[in-house]
Amino acid sequence: MSQIRDKKAHRKHIATMTPINAKSVQLIELHAFAYCLLSVSLSESFDFLKNQDGQGVNNRRTYKNIPFYLSSRMYGTFYHTCAHSKLSLTGHSTRSVQFLSDQALLDVFVIGGDTMEDILRGYRDLTGYPSMPPLWSFGVWMSRMTYFSADEVDEICDRMRAEHYPCDVIHLDTGWFRTDWLCEWKFNEERFPDPKGFIGRLKKNGYRVSLWQLPYVAENAEQIDEARANDYIAPLTKQQATDGSNFSALDYAGTIDFTYPKATEWYKGLLKQLLDMGVTCIKTDFGENIHMDALYKGMKPELLNNLYALLYQKAAYEITKEVTGDGIVWARSAWAGCQRYPLHWGGDSCSSWDGMAGSLKGGLHFGLSGFAFWSHDVPGFHTLPNFMNSVVADDVYMRWTQFGVFTSHIRYHGTNKREPWHYPAIAPLVKKWWKLRYSLIPYIIEQSKLAIESGYPLLQALILHHPEDKLCWHVDDEYYFGNDFLVAPVMNSENRRDIYLPEGKWVNFFTGERLEGACWLKDVYVPLEEMPVYVRANAVIPIYPEDVDCTDEMDLSKSMALRIDNDYKGFWTMIDCGRKSVSYTHLRAHE
Repeated sequence: MSQIRDKKAHRKHIATMTPINAKSVQLIELHAFAYCLLSVSLSESFDFLKNQDGQGVNNRRTYKNIPFYLSSRMYGTFYHTCAHSKLSLTGHSTRSVQFLSDQALLDVFVIGGDTMEDILRGYRDLTGYPSMPPLWSFGVWMSRMTYFSADEVDEICDRMRAEHYPCDVIHLDTGWFRTDWLCEWKFNEERFPDPKGFIGRLKKNGYRVSLWQLPYVAENAEQIDEARANDYIAPLTKQQATDGSNFSALDYAGTIDFTYPKATEWYKGLLKQLLDMGVTCIKTDFGENIHMDALYKGMKPELLNNLYALLYQKAAYEITKEVTGDGIVWARSAWAGCQRYPLHWGGDSCSSWDGMAGSLKGGLHFGLSGFAFWSHDVPGFHTLPNFMNSVVADDVYMRWTQFGVFTSHIRYHGTNKREPWHYPAIAPLVKKWWKLRYSLIPYIIEQSKLAIESGYPLLQALILHHPEDKLCWHVDDEYYFGNDFLVAPVMNSENRRDIYLPEGKWVNFFTGERLEGACWLKDVYVPLEEMPVYVRANAVIPIYPEDVDCTDEMDLSKSMALRIDNDYKGFWTMIDCGRKSVSYTHLRAHE
């Protein structure tokens, strides 16, 4: 092995293992006890690195597999492959890591560093850095599955403005086509008679429009004959059985072949027509499954399956940036390198405490896999016991809102109504937290600029700051939001939780209470209107001092510094005092 990099003042060591060629499947073992990301059960078997419909966030299937892990011995390992693979930290021995690849080639990078952030930066040196999402993307996104007409959307957007619920994006899911779920990349002419005018009116009112679509062509889609005749979808070699999901690639006639440049340009053309109307974001849903019994131009399906997400999102990102100037998608699937094309959300979580906990755990792992930006469906995607129609509990909606406010991006979405006025008992509280979100946007922008130039994500596992604290390797229900906030969401109806404060001096963001770290706060009662959020003592938090209805109304040069000094009495106190706290002083224009 050889050291190939020593960059600036950050000592990063990236060692390459000579590629191994063989006629059979390869197994490599790295002998060093390690934690993979957070903690791992010692009874764990192999993890199968194959992108597939996760069908939620609480099982071993996953939309996103990244062939990279971090060790507690301060190194990371990146397996440069797109083949179906298996990874185990404990299957053979608790002292070795095993990686099993279906491809008869191994290209392995071992990345060293003085800090976890160093290692993640080394990984991004290899696979790419995230780009900066636009300002408006950090506001509230409103959606449900689904809105069916321009009139319905206009009514919702007008009400949010009239009642001063700040919001920047309205997302149209599966219902904007001629037939629900029949993706033809064209608006229904009866229910959306003037799409360009409709989008333009929303833009004047401060709303961007995001559209759902997917990378498959249906049998009865308008484009099916053209797609087949030109091999824009990969020809099938046999009919495949469904994989058990009601929302599956296998329900469609074919998968768009992004290994074929002409197919990629054809797809970009479909999106360009929409972007030229004023659409600002494409939801690149699905992509984790492809038709495996098909003939793709550029590679075999066994190698394309995992890589497909990267090619798919790259195409949508590039045409969006070309037309609108903003590089952004809203993506579900991922593989190594997809961090270059933000942003990604967690998938179809259940609107339950388990769904929320699973979403957070997934987000922490995602941030330790090279991704800076991440979101989740607030307050979960589907409900129980009725998948589509059960009402979300008020406390789940509120707690998930609080979690969303302290996430890089916040989008409401799900199988039924998600607008806050449908939850009247908590609607005023939801509005209060949305306004807090907009107050924090200058801080979120500051931390995002740091993230795209470093190894940091916005949602940070505690080990990024405290790798020497063994407790932090096992805490998967708290996180840093940027480098200054410590967030501990409440995820139960009892409104209680234990909170671990890592080493340092901490100040309760909402009350001003001062605490010394390296301790547990046991069985803390947290009223529904509050969430445990702490900030580093003496931190300076840039915030926006005025209420706005959307980011178009923001002038970031008006951002102000919230100083967490000895005079700080808590954020809500400052607001109640008319934003005239002695801890609140002007900043120069935000750079």
